[in-house]
Amino acid sequence: METKLSVTIVNYNQKYFPRLCVEALKKSDVDFDFEIIVCDNNSNDESIVFLKKANADGDIKLVLPGKNLGYGGGHNLAAKQSKGKYILILNTDITVEPDTLQKLVDYLDEHNDTGMVGSKLLYHNGEVQKSCRRYFKFFDLFIKRTFLKKIPPFKKRYENYIMEDFDHNKTQEVDLITGAFMMMPRKVFDEVGGFDERYFLFMEDFDLCRKTHNAGYKVVYYPEASSTHYHKRLSDGNLFKLIFNKISWYHLASAIKYHWKWRNG
Repeated sequence: METKLSVTIVNYNQKYFPRLCVEALKKSDVDFDFEIIVCDNNSNDESIVFLKKANADGDIKLVLPGKNLGYGGGHNLAAKQSKGKYILILNTDITVEPDTLQKLVDYLDEHNDTGMVGSKLLYHNGEVQKSCRRYFKFFDLFIKRTFLKKIPPFKKRYENYIMEDFDHNKTQEVDLITGAFMMMPRKVFDEVGGFDERYFLFMEDFDLCRKTHNAGYKVVYYPEASSTHYHKRLSDGNLFKLIFNKISWYHLASAIKYHWKWRNG
């Protein structure tokens, strides 16, 4: 049977999350063949032990670039090894429901104008994650990291950016969805050139959404399919608490690149 879906995962020292992610995928109830391709960005924790065993058992295909390619670079490399009609870009800290893959593949089969679709994401306590965003300016990221988000009129601007008014139970087109869970037709992924590898970490997901829109396709939030997201975003936190954090500097560098690239709309 032809492989219809390729799930690409990038791992870097994510401990037990790859095991949870892969085991949930293997429990999927689907009427098509799918493959799981993991790019490991030079991990040195217990996650690589599991991935090597899963590769030997034939549960996954493990790609070892021998260095950290970043999030987008890792997914691009995994995608090059894939053969599915559709590609699911998935975080290691996501576990899908048994019907998640089937519902999303069915949706893309029925909507040829859709270039990207994302499921509803739930935190482990059942809270819905705000996984969609509206187009934003650099200043909106500053507001999000400071006390300004609590002060009018910045509060209203912040709530508009994170889509506080968004109905997470309704299927609808959106500007941006986070890179934790993105399913795309391979032809669209290839057409837009995959991830822009100039972003090492952060903003590559929003960049991919914009490229998908610019190519004439819809980006859709589809809550009929759901998944559980166990980890907080690495970029979470107060600006002043993160100022000495290496991850926060990756976020800042990517934000500058993103807004410069899309400065003309």
